[in-house]
Amino acid sequence: MRRLALVAALLLAACTAVPAPDSTSAAPSPSAAAEIANGHFDGARAKAHVSYLADPARGGRMSGSAGYADAAQYVADRFREIGLEPLGDNGTYFQHFPMPNVELAAMPTLAAIAPSARTYKARVDMTETVGGRSGSGRAESTLAVVGGAARAGVQNDFAGVDARGKIALVTGPTQGGSAVEAAYAEGATGVLLVGNTQIRYSYIPRLESATIPVLVVNETVANELIAPSGKTVAAVRDAVRARRSDPTSPPTGFEVPTTLRMEVSLTPVRQIDAMNVVGLLRGADNTSEQAVLVGGHLDAVGTDPDGSVFQGANDNASGPAVVMEVARALAARRATLKRSIVFAAFAGEEEGFFGSEAYIARTATSPGRVESLTAMIDLDVIGCCGDSLFVSNEAPELQRRIRDTASRLGVSSTSSGAGGSDQTSFARRRVPAALIGWTDFILHTYRDTPDVVTVAKLKAAGDVVTDVAAQLASEG
Repeated sequence: MRRLALVAALLLAACTAVPAPDSTSAAPSPSAAAEIANGHFDGARAKAHVSYLADPARGGRMSGSAGYADAAQYVADRFREIGLEPLGDNGTYFQHFPMPNVELAAMPTLAAIAPSARTYKARVDMTETVGGRSGSGRAESTLAVVGGAARAGVQNDFAGVDARGKIALVTGPTQGGSAVEAAYAEGATGVLLVGNTQIRYSYIPRLESATIPVLVVNETVANELIAPSGKTVAAVRDAVRARRSDPTSPPTGFEVPTTLRMEVSLTPVRQIDAMNVVGLLRGADNTSEQAVLVGGHLDAVGTDPDGSVFQGANDNASGPAVVMEVARALAARRATLKRSIVFAAFAGEEEGFFGSEAYIARTATSPGRVESLTAMIDLDVIGCCGDSLFVSNEAPELQRRIRDTASRLGVSSTSSGAGGSDQTSFARRRVPAALIGWTDFILHTYRDTPDVVTVAKLKAAGDVVTDVAAQLASEG
């Protein structure tokens, strides 16, 4: 799952309550096989899909990687077994497209040099961000604390400190705009942001010609770095809020005599061959060119240079796993479906919805092309955590239908805001679209393994999606 705004991403917390390993057998039982034949969603089979897709052998499924290709072949094989028609290139299930890619060339580094030496650990004490102004670079300097990095008039958080040539620490609260861009404009050679350091944020392969290193540090580390000033991050934030309420309050920026060295090393941006996996369950009414699309992104964030794999079980092996089992369940009900259903596993979501955009640009036939779609259901972080399903609000009528169906099936749900995943591409084209997932989630961490995904969560979500897709496809 990719968040559009950097500030929102920095505030995003991974699920704090990781469920115990799921003891349910991954192999479907005879009764489960009977349910499939009768058109019912099988959570155990979906869990088996997650286990394959999120196995370390897939290497974190970064778009364009060998591990992603293995996962895509697995999805295509399941589509073939189910009997879906291939909707990709040249009679295949694969829809190829070029997309930009950038990767980490070495683990990021952050070290305090003075007044005392300390080396900080990636994915524990700090983590990098990549995109726009945030890219490759090395900085060594003292620290300039710049609050929320606002620059406008009396709200200037840089008042009181000269950030030129220094490493800027952005404590927050931010106030719109890019804190990194503001710090760069003030001459900072590197930026530290305060946030979640256990995750690897999505790499956005659109970089400015001049970049600086940007790391996220947790609040404990930030407090340690500014300790010589006698202040804390909480106190700085309070001071920033006070000055925004009363411009006569003292300036909040200040320098700390802590000397740091930081570095982020990236590969050059290059074009890769990415691919979606797309299959069609044709409706019984052969005259209808309309279709419903059920999809989820297959890619994850790959492997760190030290060999640590982001297995991406919940984010988002769970989405394509549910897609495959909804397809299997509804294939048994084809005679009741007037409209067709397109099932898709997208690449490139983490980098900025490249796969869903490519689907829209490259799918030219109906049913399937964007003009033929009556609804799009996007599945992301749908295997773990939380007591309720969230349903995004881009299409109120579709959201209401999903939530009413969940209620009827005894599944709690709640409304969420727009954006965050591939449904965005379709909503932009005025296709009624909704994102579904669990309200608490784990993503982009080494802990996102198949053990956190449960049969019960997959089953509950899968039942809702199967029912809604059947409703939408059964209407004339």
